[in-house]
Amino acid sequence: MLREERMEYLYDKAWTKKGPLLVIIIGVVTALWLLFNDSRMSLSLFIFCAAMLMPLLVATWHKVQMFLQFNDSSTYRRFIYLKGMIQVILLIGVMSMLAFYSLKYITLDTMSLGGAVLIASCLLLDSWVDWKILKVDDEHVVESLLGLMLRKSKGV
Repeated sequence: MLREERMEYLYDKAWTKKGPLLVIIIGVVTALWLLFNDSRMSLSLFIFCAAMLMPLLVATWHKVQMFLQFNDSSTYRRFIYLKGMIQVILLIGVMSMLAFYSLKYITLDTMSLGGAVLIASCLLLDSWVDWKILKVDDEHVVESLLGLMLRKSKGV
């Protein structure tokens, strides 16, 4: 499959159409859980993590599954799984830092420094993995190309 065909496929199968529905479902389930469970934990933190983390993890999983359809090479698949794991680690790491800060386990300085180091290292590692994938598969679609196509299709 050529790069243009892959970009069209990724654009057609974009997860963004299902995202709002999943957020609403998670919100309803969270509201029902809070209604029937009389716990007094930090509710705003739980709601924030449930409403933000779970849809993003599902979107990451969905994107990894779509990329796996493009090439059957074991090296390509390994790098795609690594790319997905980097994104999952980034999401869980940032949400954990926010949770630890809101529960007063770490200070704002620690959260800021830890978040900056985590984000920078994950972005650098993600770029390195993209570079390695491009060596294995010349037609690999990197995130920047997909974002450019989405912006062009919206006329921005």
